This record gives sequence, C-alpha cells and structure tokens, in this order.
Amino acid sequence: MRRITHGLALAAAGTFAALGAGCVTEHRSAVCDVDPFAWSEAAEIRYVNTDTLGRFGMELFLRCNERLTDDTLTVRITTITPDSLRFEEPVQLRIPRTRDIAALGREVVIPYRRHVSLVRGGEYRIRVIPLRTVAGIEAVGIHLTDND
Repeated sequence: MRRITHGLALAAAGTFAALGAGCVTEHRSAVCDVDPFAWSEAAEIRYVNTDTLGRFGMELFLRCNERLTDDTLTVRITTITPDSLRFEEPVQLRIPRTRDIAALGREVVIPYRRHVSLVRGGEYRIRVIPLRTVAGIEAVGIHLTDND
C-alpha cells in the first residue's frame, strides 16, 4: 500500500511540475477587464517588475468582440513607476481588420514601445483611458517581450 501511495504522490508531483512549466510563457503580461458595452473609464494595469536590468519591447493588447467596428482608437497612456514618477502621452492605436467569425473574440496586439527599461523593482501602474467611449473592447493589457 505504501508503494502505491508513494507512486501516486510522485505522479501527482510530476503532473503539477509539468503544469507549472506549461504556465510560463515567453511574454510577461498583465491585463485589466473593461466595460465591453461602453469603455470610458481608466483601465489600470498593474505589473510587478523584478528585472531591473533588462530591456524589453512593450506591446498593448486589446481583447475585442464583434461590437468593435472602429479601425483606430486614441487612448491616453499614463505610466506610474513604483517611486511615483509619471509619464503620460496620447497614443493612436490602429486596429487591423480581420475576417474572424464574429462570435469569437479576438486579440489585437499593437507595438507600443521598444527598448523599455523598468529600472525600479516593484509595481508599475499603466493606465489606459480612451479619449471617447468605445464599445466592443473587453480587456486591455500589456506584454513585455524580449527585444529582437
């Protein structure tokens, strides 16, 4: 009986280790849900930085549904560092058209910044605010990618 219990414990540990490895992606991401019927409020994305030496590419992504009909969207992006420094700018996002089935949501990835250094450890807050109310966006997020 002990052999069976020990074997099951090892199998379970191997399964959990495999699942844990499967959750690691090449992208470091953070996301915030927004009102899909009328997004007008700030989406505050919180990213906890532990790599203060690396340089990354930063991409915005939008999780959209069939209600989104626009091909451009202007947003105000505010980045607040762990030591309360603030950087703010308007950004026009170009949303490419796709021929996906309307019932399926889609994710639009838009390059935002290259060679970004997050020199402080801790929580960065990135606020994304549309300049006008928009329907069809369910979530807004960031990906930090390795520079090519």
